[in-house]
Amino acid sequence: MSACNFDPKPDKTVELIIELQDKNLKEQQIHETVETFKRRLQKITSQYEVVSLNTTKIQITAATHYESDRFKKYILNPGKLKFYEVYKKKDIVPFLMEVNELAKNDNSAIEPLFELIKGGTNPAMPNLLSVVAKDTTRINKFLSIKAAESKLPVKRRYVKFLWGTQEKGTGYFPLYALRQNNQNQAALHGDVVVNAFTRYNELNIPVISMQMNEEGSEKWADLTERAFQQRSNIAIVLNDQVYSAPGVISGPIHGGRSEISGDFTVEQTQDFANILMSGEIPKLKVLSFNVEEIK
Repeated sequence: MSACNFDPKPDKTVELIIELQDKNLKEQQIHETVETFKRRLQKITSQYEVVSLNTTKIQITAATHYESDRFKKYILNPGKLKFYEVYKKKDIVPFLMEVNELAKNDNSAIEPLFELIKGGTNPAMPNLLSVVAKDTTRINKFLSIKAAESKLPVKRRYVKFLWGTQEKGTGYFPLYALRQNNQNQAALHGDVVVNAFTRYNELNIPVISMQMNEEGSEKWADLTERAFQQRSNIAIVLNDQVYSAPGVISGPIHGGRSEISGDFTVEQTQDFANILMSGEIPKLKVLSFNVEEIK
């Protein structure tokens, strides 16, 4: 096992075997995945080992003070960070109205879509609507009605609907309409982040602060300038979930700094920062997960 000095002292050994789901990954991609796991482990433990068992399976062994659930979430987090431009409500409302009308054909409800909405309809808010958790699946089904797509401001492939994290206070989940580019991609990806760390904002709440490289800084300045000029918002998305969608109120942001805010604990911000610094991992499946207490 690799070693360096860390505190507090590990109290357990965790061993897990994972299987990469993409069978077409090249040898270099598999090697990079192994290195990503090593980078993550280096940030939290002094004793670890990552071994490629074959072309799809990887074994990870580590001594750690992390609780088992926290360790599992940390090591298996995909770490996919993206930044999207957010469509304004007025651009998407005609589509939602058409969806509501068409849904009446297969639904006994008077307003199949609209009756599920619990909040988020304020025109000044970046999300389209908010609903309770159990209704997100029904909303997703309504959004897939192809006959309503002609009411969108652009072709459907340029619009990505994603849910945000649970709203503090209401417990509802907000829905956002995000803009994809000609390659069906986000405006900016997490690979431009060169540093990430925990800090406390002006409300004394822990957030994840990020610094981008030169390329990312230039794109971030362009992205924030458009948002400022259009009075629109930018969604910060981690693993296909919107964590925040701030507006830009004082012109383009230079220097490549941004942050992820949410209802985080300090430990969560520390883990997310380490994950972002370590890199993404591909889709995988856990074959075994064993924990043994250190006596």
